[in-house]
Amino acid sequence: MNSKRFIDYLDTYNDKTQYNYSQYSLLTGAIQSNFIENNLNDISFVGNINLKNPTKNQPVFLHFYPILENPIIKSSILESSILESSNNFYSKYSGSIWNTSNKQNAETQYSIWQKEHETNIYIPALPATITKTKQKLIDASINSLSDVIKIIDENEYNDDTEYNIDLKSLHNIKDELKELNEMIGMDSIKHSILNQLIYFIQELHVGNKTSDFKHTVLYGPPGTGKTEIAKIIGKMYSKIGILKSNVFKKVTRNDLIAGYLGQTAIKTRKVIDECLGGVLFIDEAYSLANSGDNDSYSKECIDILCEALSNHKNDLMVIIAGYEEELKETFFKVNKGMYSRFIWRFNVESYNSKQLMNIFKKKIVDQEWSMESENDLTEKWFEDKKDNFKNYGRDMELLLTYVKVSHGRRIYGKPVELKKKISLADMNDGYVTFTANKKNKKENNYIHSIYI
Repeated sequence: MNSKRFIDYLDTYNDKTQYNYSQYSLLTGAIQSNFIENNLNDISFVGNINLKNPTKNQPVFLHFYPILENPIIKSSILESSILESSNNFYSKYSGSIWNTSNKQNAETQYSIWQKEHETNIYIPALPATITKTKQKLIDASINSLSDVIKIIDENEYNDDTEYNIDLKSLHNIKDELKELNEMIGMDSIKHSILNQLIYFIQELHVGNKTSDFKHTVLYGPPGTGKTEIAKIIGKMYSKIGILKSNVFKKVTRNDLIAGYLGQTAIKTRKVIDECLGGVLFIDEAYSLANSGDNDSYSKECIDILCEALSNHKNDLMVIIAGYEEELKETFFKVNKGMYSRFIWRFNVESYNSKQLMNIFKKKIVDQEWSMESENDLTEKWFEDKKDNFKNYGRDMELLLTYVKVSHGRRIYGKPVELKKKISLADMNDGYVTFTANKKNKKENNYIHSIYI
């Protein structure tokens, strides 16, 4: 052995079969010195040792059992084992900062710390593997959302049954499918979303370490339910695993573009990071870009968005909404690569007078009001006034507010039975207030534009 280090000498123990007297004396002397001088006889280090029958948990002492028969070392260890409380990790004789008490069996600082920090580690068992013992073929002739909902209602999902369609995923999104199907009108976009869903649910969009773009455009005027549609899409795809989280964040220009060059990049990237795994919804996306070519803030924002659309195609879905022509002349014009990344383009149709009437009726029911006479609410009433309802659903909500105000004025001091029952007079008076406020808004916008 060339090395003179004690640890190296110990490492050769298994290799040595013969010891001369001087080697044995050197080894026992060194061990005795270390045990006594460094307080290694403390049971905090050696544990409660059975010197007659060492266990496998004390391999060192199996190696040096003859040395432990040394009377000095043996008596020192036995004395420590008898005097020391098994509750103390560190000896009460130790100078460790964990100890503040010299009382036998007293709690030490270490034992107090240990109690405060101990925790039970729960490792959940893996779910039992379910063997598919049955098979069931389902007629998957689907032409509408109603067909999908019918399949769900007529076929209960069972874990032990193998199906020819992903019935479990369909059951997971039953509520969202019904909510979408119950939205008034929107036949075209419902059909488009159905096509997208059937494509995604079969994972046909997934390739070798990549996937197709999921980014979507909702073309249409304000008040046609685009935000609600975007939320439903996000919920559906998070529930079936196409998206990894149920994050849904709606933003506008102010959320993405800052007042100084350079800050826009920080602001935009922060929003993107917050939406990873879910949906980023940009309403009226054409506001991000001016029709002119000199808005460097807008270009910075849109360039970063365009980059994120590709870099995060697997874990981000961006949905934008707005008028088709305005989006093409602004948002898509600033960065030519944008258009090709939004491969899903849905048109949200404008509402006709009958659909406006049904939206208004639904809002009345949702707010637990009613009509005095259902005959007072007619399609013709809405047809005559349709030109003033350019914001469709939003205008119906605003109209109902003014109608309720008129109703409150009319029934004040009258029998309680009249409360929350809308009359034709309430409708007409509310409409007058609605148009008056709309006219004032236009005039204010005109005056404001003069000074810009």
